[in-house]
Amino acid sequence: MKEVDPSITIDITYLSQDDPVKGFENAPGGETAATGMYDKGADVVYHAAGKSGLGVFTAATAADKWAIGVDSDQYLTASPEEQPHILTSMLKRIDTSIIEYVTAFNDGEAPTGFVTYDLASDGVGYSKSGGFVDDIVDQLEDYKQQIVDGDIEVPAEPES
Repeated sequence: MKEVDPSITIDITYLSQDDPVKGFENAPGGETAATGMYDKGADVVYHAAGKSGLGVFTAATAADKWAIGVDSDQYLTASPEEQPHILTSMLKRIDTSIIEYVTAFNDGEAPTGFVTYDLASDGVGYSKSGGFVDDIVDQLEDYKQQIVDGDIEVPAEPES
């Protein structure tokens, strides 16, 4: 994140741009891509690649580096060997949307159409399992609030 360190380099690798299944169902490809990133000096690899991300955890463990999970708290489902390498996970807070919808439905006001669940609505978040971010939670919450307030703009497309 450039707000934390303006000199940071972000390397973006896609496993497949033509076939989404290949991009999300390819743990060996995820491992190869992450290994290449670690070999080039990456400290952390964040995956948004479904089952392919499992290969990222394998590579992080082998390189003794960090990985960031996605969708759920992947620290909780990782092997004991991988857990010390999972810094955090980006959480899709499906529970937030389900509770909101069921409550509204029960009240006769079920939403129709498109609903956005973002940081402001607690629709996404991060995990703290493993305790690796405990000492920076205040900073993370400050950045979160800056994003919610619009002081930090999250790009729609990945930036390198």
